[in-house]
Amino acid sequence: MRFAAHATGAWVSRRAAKARSLAMSGLWALVAPAALAQPQSQPPSPAPAVAASPGGVDAQALHPAPLSQLLATARSLIDGGRADVAFRTLEARVADYAGDPDFDYLLGLAALDSGRPGQAVIALERVLMVRPGFLQARAEIARAYFALRERENARREFETVAAQRIPEDARRIIGRYLDAIRRVDEAGRPSLVGLLELETGYDSNVNFGSSTGQWVLADGTAVIPLGISLPRSSSVFAGALGLNWALPMGGGWQWTTGGRASLRRYPGAHTLDQDQFDLSSGFAFRTGCHQFNMLAQYQHLQLGDSAFRNALGALGQWQCDVDARTQIGAYVQAFSLDFPGESLRDARRSALGLTFARVLAGARRPVFVAGMQAGTETSRRGLDNLSYDFVGARAALSMGVGDGWRGFAAISWEARDFDGIEPIFGVARSDRQTELRLGAERALSADWSIAPAITYTRNRSTLGPNDFRRAQAGLTLRYRFQ
Repeated sequence: MRFAAHATGAWVSRRAAKARSLAMSGLWALVAPAALAQPQSQPPSPAPAVAASPGGVDAQALHPAPLSQLLATARSLIDGGRADVAFRTLEARVADYAGDPDFDYLLGLAALDSGRPGQAVIALERVLMVRPGFLQARAEIARAYFALRERENARREFETVAAQRIPEDARRIIGRYLDAIRRVDEAGRPSLVGLLELETGYDSNVNFGSSTGQWVLADGTAVIPLGISLPRSSSVFAGALGLNWALPMGGGWQWTTGGRASLRRYPGAHTLDQDQFDLSSGFAFRTGCHQFNMLAQYQHLQLGDSAFRNALGALGQWQCDVDARTQIGAYVQAFSLDFPGESLRDARRSALGLTFARVLAGARRPVFVAGMQAGTETSRRGLDNLSYDFVGARAALSMGVGDGWRGFAAISWEARDFDGIEPIFGVARSDRQTELRLGAERALSADWSIAPAITYTRNRSTLGPNDFRRAQAGLTLRYRFQ
């Protein structure tokens, strides 16, 4: 809720006309009325008081003063999410009412909500010339400066509001704006950020064991899978450390390099213990809403005590912040996969993908992300039964769930269709894999957080050995540092 001033001087609450980043409208529902109350100006030519009409209806209500009627109309349009219409309606009367703080405040609000931050600044400056203590107008002009990327002006106005007696929740919202400004300032300096994770949990199918009790071979023979091919469960202990270093180069360019080392230990299946090392390095370029990333990537995976797979490739990515709440993107990725000791499995993998993220309106600050991808993995030995096309999609929603927790739910789906017949089974492999994931995260301090999660995976395959179910549950402790 935001509090808006009537031309008559009374304060009324109304719905925020437009969802905006960091929920500034919610801030003003928390601010004490005494901190906001300012003497209100009257219309230039107030209508004289008249007696009620014979029907008992106030004649002034039937014939409102021109400014009062204009403000009521504009306020209704903004409430209805029609800020652009409200702005054009008010702009047409600037010659008549510019200088009236109630008129200028709504004009500035309509301009800001309709994507005209420059005109919002002009109108709100007139308000503050008349009412320098009008905190709501000062916060809105700070938001307009923020939209114009005038960081110093935005910082000054936000700090002025934060210095007043306002509730802690309101102060935290302003703090998020100030943090965003600080991050932009720090973006011009080299930075090193890191993430440490410790996890414990349970895995019902460490080895992706078959969920079918009988396999049918190419000649029609039915066989019972050996124990090694059936699901093996185990407790899980894992740890990971990631570091990323960024060096601004000027002109919107930045060089970034990073690495991550992780290990997973399965006390019930030691031969499947995993060690993984990832390295990436490349350049990022930002102009306007667009950011381009060009990275070289390398991954080494060990299974048990032996090297299992090496991957070397590149990633090209484009992202655009369409507005303060929406981001879209696309990427292309290509890898060469090498399997030491199993060269028949060596392959080339390429993929194209699209991404979308949106901060939704609401007190719980919900965030929706989605993506889709398609690509191929081709055997470098020309084996059709090891080459396939794939297509997939994923979606996730996260939001605050109370008491400092932020929960999420995610679903992903992928289809894999192989090019050739599998000789042993006499059919071409086709997979349809679905994964559901539920979890939450809660900050324990500025740097530490805790995150429980459960995951269920179901892969339906035309080949018995690749048809499996898997359930995982884990609790992760995270430490972020820089």
